Amino acid sequence: MDSWCLATWMVLNFLCVFAYEVTVRNTDLKPCEKDKQMCVIDPRDCDPWPPSAIQESLNMFCYYQIDQYSVTCNWSETFRSPTEPELSLIFRSVRIVYSCLGVFSPLSTLSITAKMKNSVMDTEIWSQPLTIRLHYAVKPSQPVLTVRGSTANSINVTWDSTSEGDCRLRYRANGTQVWTEVADTVPAGEEGQILTYNIKGLLPFTVYGAAVACRGDSNISSDWSSEVTVRTADMIPSRPVEVCYTVEKVESSGSFQLRLRWQDSNPCSPGSRVLAYQVTYKPEGKKQPPEIRNVTAVTELLEVEPGNYSITVRAFNTAGYGPVAQLYIDTQRVNSLPPVRNLWVYSHFPAKNAVQVHWQNPSGPLVSHSYVQWHPEARPSIDCWITVESWNSSALIEDIDPYTPYLISVIPVYGQQCGPSWSLPASLQHGALMEAVQMKLVGVTKKTVTVGWVWQRRSKPIRVGGYRVMLRRGSEMHTTSLWPDQWQHTFSQLTPSTEYSLVLLADNVSKHTTSVQTSFDEVPVVAAATPLLLLAVVVFIFFLLFRTACKSYFFPTISSPWSSKMGHWLINPPRQKTLDMKVLDIEDYRVMDVLGDKGLILVVPRQERSSKKDLREDASPLMHTIKLDVCVSEFATKRENSANDGFLRRGGEEEEENAPNQFSEGLCQEWDFSEGMTNHNSHMTCETEYIFVEQISPPLKQ
Repeated sequence: MDSWCLATWMVLNFLCVFAYEVTVRNTDLKPCEKDKQMCVIDPRDCDPWPPSAIQESLNMFCYYQIDQYSVTCNWSETFRSPTEPELSLIFRSVRIVYSCLGVFSPLSTLSITAKMKNSVMDTEIWSQPLTIRLHYAVKPSQPVLTVRGSTANSINVTWDSTSEGDCRLRYRANGTQVWTEVADTVPAGEEGQILTYNIKGLLPFTVYGAAVACRGDSNISSDWSSEVTVRTADMIPSRPVEVCYTVEKVESSGSFQLRLRWQDSNPCSPGSRVLAYQVTYKPEGKKQPPEIRNVTAVTELLEVEPGNYSITVRAFNTAGYGPVAQLYIDTQRVNSLPPVRNLWVYSHFPAKNAVQVHWQNPSGPLVSHSYVQWHPEARPSIDCWITVESWNSSALIEDIDPYTPYLISVIPVYGQQCGPSWSLPASLQHGALMEAVQMKLVGVTKKTVTVGWVWQRRSKPIRVGGYRVMLRRGSEMHTTSLWPDQWQHTFSQLTPSTEYSLVLLADNVSKHTTSVQTSFDEVPVVAAATPLLLLAVVVFIFFLLFRTACKSYFFPTISSPWSSKMGHWLINPPRQKTLDMKVLDIEDYRVMDVLGDKGLILVVPRQERSSKKDLREDASPLMHTIKLDVCVSEFATKRENSANDGFLRRGGEEEEENAPNQFSEGLCQEWDFSEGMTNHNSHMTCETEYIFVEQISPPLKQ
């Protein structure tokens, strides 16, 4: 009995459906003494069934094997017993049986009953009798299949017909468990006739197994024949290999490393047959034979000098060489190309034994197609691949081991130039085996937040469909997906001086959360304060104008002595000045000793003159010839007295400036006015409120 059903019955008392099959040979039968028409396996079955027995329809089916003199019956039953029941068949003939050895005759008509007894539960189940005529229940004998020959894509097999009816063929590649049944049925023909069939649509140089089964008039099929195996023939490769290249400069020598990569047959698909690849290359414009290399790998490294090269690659096997793939390469005109982006692997297990590889093609040069390669991490030599067209950016990898980690790579191809490969570890049970950790802040500004993270091999065996980073504040959310080719991201258009929550998500499950606050923005403050300041300035100016207008209208200006310099001088005279009032006395200006009785110096008020020229014209020539005997001490004394009066202040200062230049201290001499005027090119005139005027007059009497 099935152990799973037994455990289920013991725990949950569920019903399990069991299939039973019993084969009885004529030598296994024993007659019943009380009933001459019955033959049984166990003599106890000769007794009629007890009243406690249960009779059910067990959907029983029986067939007769004439070459073995046996009858086989099978049925199904829902049974509650935890132990295997005792099974037996009871045969009753329509005629009296003289010997149970001859009861299985093609002309016999038998009524067959199945009996199941459970000794633990002390229950018996009897089936309803099934009546068959053995001639119409004959099962054909097992045919014998042989192989007559094979080609690169077909197998020719033959077998002997054992009965009338038809036959069916099935085949499978070596190492697979799934059989493929041919669509056609082959008429069986007469017994002993040799039948042949050609199985087509096979892969070259592949081992296949085949079997056949035939069905007679009774619609009962024979057992499948023993499996025969055969290898299909080899076939010349039918298409050129897909070649791409990369060029790297060797700085030390100045030469170039030319790496070729090609894809032809997939070793992970049955029927791949390439013995090796022939690579030839030669420089353009040079008369020299090409260099030939035979390689078994799908890559080859050539070290060449700068220049143009012609390269060919073709696959070959025992059947011959395939078509040639041609390349023309200029080592000095090679551009660097970008890899694919956003590579990730999703698992469909257990619904499907497959993983989905997804990526994004670069936005720069146009990708012609991409190669998706995978191999076990522990066995990198077993490399499988598929080609994906440029309009597609995903691939489904099927039939991989659920317990083996793989390294999956995607290589973009730009025309004939290979792009860089990008790889990711993955498994069928868990998908991509990478995780994002150590999330941290990289930079914060007023409106942006830059976050970084690190990718590492996943530490726990869990399945994650993808990672995301979310920046949120209440209902405001900014989200971006994380990919293994990215290490940081910048969130923009944020609100300044605002606190956000930064969350790292794995399939919508939070793994790490931190808070971040954007920087303070002074622009809104300045923008808000500027109108207020302008308004305050306008109000202040308006207030000043209004105050001035009101003051001039309601409070007119009144003259104040304090506003005048003269008034201020009169009210607050200088402290060094005396308050004694002095009246001009003409006698103080009489000069007695200069000319004796012949001259007189008069002081008169200054008249308005238009220019200095007029002053010179008014002076008489006779004035310039006056000779005075002047004593310095006496002259200085009179000057000082005149200055104290306040009326000849400025004139006195000019004379003081000139006096030291003409006299020596304590010395009296005769000074000629005409000589002084000639030397100094001047006249005796002081430009102040009052001036001295020299005039010749008769001597005055004392």
